[in-house]
Amino acid sequence: MFLNDLYRITSNDHPGEEHVITVRLNPEHRIYGAHFPGNPITPGACLVEMARELAAVTLQKDLLLKKADNVKFLKGIHPGEHPLIVFRLLVTELENQEWRVRTDILEGETIMTRMTLCLKETISA
Repeated sequence: MFLNDLYRITSNDHPGEEHVITVRLNPEHRIYGAHFPGNPITPGACLVEMARELAAVTLQKDLLLKKADNVKFLKGIHPGEHPLIVFRLLVTELENQEWRVRTDILEGETIMTRMTLCLKETISA
């Protein structure tokens, strides 16, 4: 939904158990014109969707968000100040084609957002 529009992947590494994906935000995206004019910030719902999309890219599966837990927005992500952010994903396979994805979103060494997503694989007909 947002990949290659609101953001682009600049690197995708898998050092050990985690997937570390660096993305570049598009500060010209229309979302930032509304959220908030003069002081744009990346909406929390967009960060959740970006984490879901990146998990789908990582697992090479179509995934739907089933549940978001322990979502903590610790610092605002301003695209002009923080155009490069890092998603650190720890993916665990559950039962019934479901996945738990613990996600930290960082700017440098600072954790900006933390969340756990429960995702379900969609089955194509």
